[in-house]
This record gives sequence, structure tokens and C-alpha cells, in this order.
Amino acid sequence: MSLSTVRGPIWRITPLLLAPAGRLPIAVAGKKNQATHAPSLLVEELDPCHLSPVMRATGCRLRRHVLTLPDGWTEHTTMTQGRAGFALPGLPAA
Repeated sequence: MSLSTVRGPIWRITPLLLAPAGRLPIAVAGKKNQATHAPSLLVEELDPCHLSPVMRATGCRLRRHVLTLPDGWTEHTTMTQGRAGFALPGLPAA
């Protein structure tokens, strides 16, 4: 028995690509990523043994939800601002 099956379901939370002006080229979006017109999060349940959104034993797709975020919920930051936000106290954010 795997320890991950004892802990309960595993969820993956992923931001979806934002394309307010229309479709994105495949080079940007890839074949698996869908683009949305509003900021959204994809919440998927994963198979605890294989970390896949499909249960391999049955072939059934696991639970999947798309949450649309309200306007102003996200903000764009530069790489420097992002590093500074995650820097440990007393350490430079370089």
C-alpha cells in the first residue's frame, strides 16, 4: 500500500493561460493548455500512485474544476519583485 493512498486525494492547482484578445499560437499555449478570456484556475484531482488526472486502474477521468477569478484578484509582478516577496528575512533577494 502506498502512503499517498492513505493521506487522501491529491489536488493540482494550475493557472490557465489568459488570452483576452483571442487565440494564442500553439507555440505559446501548447496542445494541452486551454486559454481563457478571464483569469482562471484549474483544480484537478490526481491519481495518488501515478500523479495523473486519470485513474489508471479504471481509465476514468478524475474530478476537474475551473474556477474563474474576479477582476483585480491577480496582479502582475516583475521577477525582482517576485524574488523579493519570497526571500527569507535578512537574506538578499538576488
